[in-house]
Amino acid sequence: MCIELPSQVLEVDATGVTVIRDGRRRRASTLLVPDVAPGDWVYVAAGTVIQRLDPDEAAHITATLRDAISRAGPATAPMAATSPATGGTR
Repeated sequence: MCIELPSQVLEVDATGVTVIRDGRRRRASTLLVPDVAPGDWVYVAAGTVIQRLDPDEAAHITATLRDAISRAGPATAPMAATSPATGGTR
């Protein structure tokens, strides 16, 4: 399971944007939402900006998702540490 949280746009160039979330930078395409600017809050899925967000909306989404994740506990953690084919670790 991968939960995406809002990210903030740091840089815009001809091929997309650089966004930051929790201190991690990553690249995202602006094919679907081309009119973003540095400082904008966006929702990124599958490496693509899919929506621009109001800063208050971004903060609310982040807080709500983090609360839900913390309440879910370890039972919902992804099982990426084991290989489905062998049951062993990767």
